[in-house]
Amino acid sequence: MDWSLLVNAFIATLAILNPIGNMPIFLEHVENDEPKVQRAVALLMSLSIFIMLTIFFIFGSKILSVFGITIPAFRLAGSIILLGVGLRMLQGKSKFERNGLEAARAQGSTFDRARDRLSHIVVPVGMPLFIGPGSIATVMLYAEKITTFPMAVMMIVMLFLCAAAVGAVLVASRYLFAKIGPNGTQIVIRFMGMILCSIAMQFMIDGVGQLLPGVLDAHFLGGLSK
Repeated sequence: MDWSLLVNAFIATLAILNPIGNMPIFLEHVENDEPKVQRAVALLMSLSIFIMLTIFFIFGSKILSVFGITIPAFRLAGSIILLGVGLRMLQGKSKFERNGLEAARAQGSTFDRARDRLSHIVVPVGMPLFIGPGSIATVMLYAEKITTFPMAVMMIVMLFLCAAAVGAVLVASRYLFAKIGPNGTQIVIRFMGMILCSIAMQFMIDGVGQLLPGVLDAHFLGGLSK
């Protein structure tokens, strides 16, 4: 068992998932929901992240090749989605209308409401924010280094731990942001909107750099980073 590879993969994957940095973006999408619904959405989001990471770990190269999709193409598509979300956050606009949310609260169990909210935010919060080109490329890179079945099982366990860490941060996000108040939350969300726009532009630069190697200055390329 190559424990150093597992530890390295855990650190790299968790760093790229960046739960702390993405926490304000998650809250921006569920800010009008009840606390118990937010927590349920956080748990479902972490489960979705684990499932998507595992799918790309096992079938990533096959999935992309079947559809003729390259990592640069995925990176460019993700950058367009993230740029739209970032621009909206900079303007302080909420993704959901309050009237619609009130109607949703009036019916269904907590799980049903959380599942409905997840269906609306799995893109772009789940993908490509958490599961983006960097996450997919990293998982696929480590998959190529696995040569035994026990190591493959341990890698999947490692992915579960990464997703669980993301879920823990998202579950606690409401409490953390309660400490800074609504004004502080808006400041952080707008700041993260600027960061998200910057990430989107980095996606575009990296995508173009991969499509046209040698054309762009290597100092501007972010590699596999999110």
